[in-house]
Amino acid sequence: MTIRFAATTLVCFLAACAGTRDTRVDPDAPDTITGTGLQSQDIRSMVTGMAAKLKADGILNPGRDGERASFFITELRNDSSDVIDRQLILRDLRTELFDAFGRQIRILDRSPEASDLVDAERRMKERGQVSGTNDRKVAGSDFVLKGVIASRDRQAGKLKSSYINVTFELTDLVSQELVWTGRYEMKTESEKSVINR
Repeated sequence: MTIRFAATTLVCFLAACAGTRDTRVDPDAPDTITGTGLQSQDIRSMVTGMAAKLKADGILNPGRDGERASFFITELRNDSSDVIDRQLILRDLRTELFDAFGRQIRILDRSPEASDLVDAERRMKERGQVSGTNDRKVAGSDFVLKGVIASRDRQAGKLKSSYINVTFELTDLVSQELVWTGRYEMKTESEKSVINR
């Protein structure tokens, strides 16, 4: 009985392995699992395009005295009908901006995790638990970058159409002036099952 069970299990295992498809694909390639909503190539195109537009605009270029502009990314609000990992997009955008500008700008990390780490480090230095001093202040910011994902969806029978618009805005934190804005838009139609949407 045990040998028969082991043999059956082995056959099932081998059959399952035979049907497995694991393939590495280019992140910029169109998704083979489609549907409506942002795809991987959209995210990649969006972040590279936004970084290039911000750099071309020149608003973040160093001043005449060589002082670097500083900014942080605060949020990407999702008002669309699609479930989207907003942090994936924001981290990718921050990395793309860092790659585009290098040390010409100061990108600040204002995440709750970074604030907690800074506070903990300062407390340890004050108590003498670690070396160093707290003579440097937390860097202030000149600008904040924020974004919104919006969509307009239409459904007729099995056909679904989705228009997605992602807008980023850079705001001056002294004057409150909107100094730059950029958008990425795409539209898809799908007759796939509801599972893929």
